[in-house]
Amino acid sequence: MKHFPLPLALIFCASVAQSETCQDQFTALLIKGNQGVGPTRMHITQEIVGVRTSITHHYDNGDGNGMSEAVDPESDPWTLFANDKMYMSHDKGTTWGFVTDFDGEKGRADHKLAMSKDAQTARDVTCSQDQLNNANNDVVEGTYTSTMLAGAEVYEKFWIDQETGFIAQSYRHVKSVGFETKTTQVVTLNPDFVMPKPE
Repeated sequence: MKHFPLPLALIFCASVAQSETCQDQFTALLIKGNQGVGPTRMHITQEIVGVRTSITHHYDNGDGNGMSEAVDPESDPWTLFANDKMYMSHDKGTTWGFVTDFDGEKGRADHKLAMSKDAQTARDVTCSQDQLNNANNDVVEGTYTSTMLAGAEVYEKFWIDQETGFIAQSYRHVKSVGFETKTTQVVTLNPDFVMPKPE
């Protein structure tokens, strides 16, 4: 009987360490996302509950520049973010109209700060593994309170490809007073993407 306390203590410590590691993973995914993996293509399905569902292809150049292409409904405009300028197209990218300037570096810094604060509210965080498109994936999920979305409750789930290390798929469920969205992003590497030149 005198030998039980030590292994039980070790098991407890291992469980705590594992929990902390999972929490750290969730925090890193919230803050960094797919930064640093190069050009990607995201197939985004977003449901604004009770209002509409839309499908968008977003091309991220990996350097703060990117383009969103409306798939369904096709009548939605396309948007382009290039060199701290936003453009919009109503003819499927044939022509682009300037919309506004923005400070991309400040925007990324503000987002990182907000997500760092949000990550401190993370709860019910779990880590597991799953198969996705015949590839092994680490799965990290949890819920947090969003400062950017006026205190909305956000559930996030990430599938991380074990070979490439990037987020292959994510699911986000946002709940706030009078507003609810469900968004799925399927991500693939897209090294051949060429940014349009609006000017």
